[in-house]
Amino acid sequence: MVLSGHCRWYHKKNSTYKLFLRCEMRKTLLLMGPTIMIFIGLTLFGNVPLTFALFYGWLLLIPVYSSWKKQNHSPWKFSITSRSLMLGMVSGTLVLVIIFAAVSYLFSFLIDLELIRSLLKQWNFNGKMIWVLIAVLLVLNPYLEEKYWRNFIFEELKMSTSAGNAIIISSFFYSLYHLLSLVELFNWPFNVLAVIPIFLAGLIWGIFRHKSGSLAAPILSHVLADTGIILIYLVYIHTW
Repeated sequence: MVLSGHCRWYHKKNSTYKLFLRCEMRKTLLLMGPTIMIFIGLTLFGNVPLTFALFYGWLLLIPVYSSWKKQNHSPWKFSITSRSLMLGMVSGTLVLVIIFAAVSYLFSFLIDLELIRSLLKQWNFNGKMIWVLIAVLLVLNPYLEEKYWRNFIFEELKMSTSAGNAIIISSFFYSLYHLLSLVELFNWPFNVLAVIPIFLAGLIWGIFRHKSGSLAAPILSHVLADTGIILIYLVYIHTW
């Protein structure tokens, strides 16, 4: 059947709209996917090992699948320079000190110790498995999170917006899923306010990635920031 000019225009416009809608749905799923994984594992099932499996599985497999479809076989490599290492070391050490000092000073006002210990036990963050989970948080977590948000998502967003907007959007959704655990662990209003420094950290790491073109600085800085959080746990929360 031969389409009239108007029909061809309508068909083309309709196809373009469907393609746009499909792209937006895909983008939304990529942004919300990690939060959905945390919600399923932690909020619904209350299980940290399950949460880790779902969350890190998403961070790893989605970019791998995407790179396979695009036939990009080196998506996990990044350059390392002395400048990026120094930037990551200095910023990460500063964040580590701020985290440990701030929480140590405000600990009794912000944290219900027995509640946190009870929740962590309910979430299976205890026993011998705890050292495996800590190792995951210190080694696997910074690499996969930075690779997902500051590389994969950043590049996806840059195809339809500016680098600045891409950094802001990726940082917002990066900080979003942290709220699910913070709401449970800490007292109001700290549980919500604590998301702000996480968002700011995302912005800083995004800028590092954009300006340097490398993930070395954000990953190293992230490792040291997570070390500060683990130190808080080991010093104040863990029962030896």
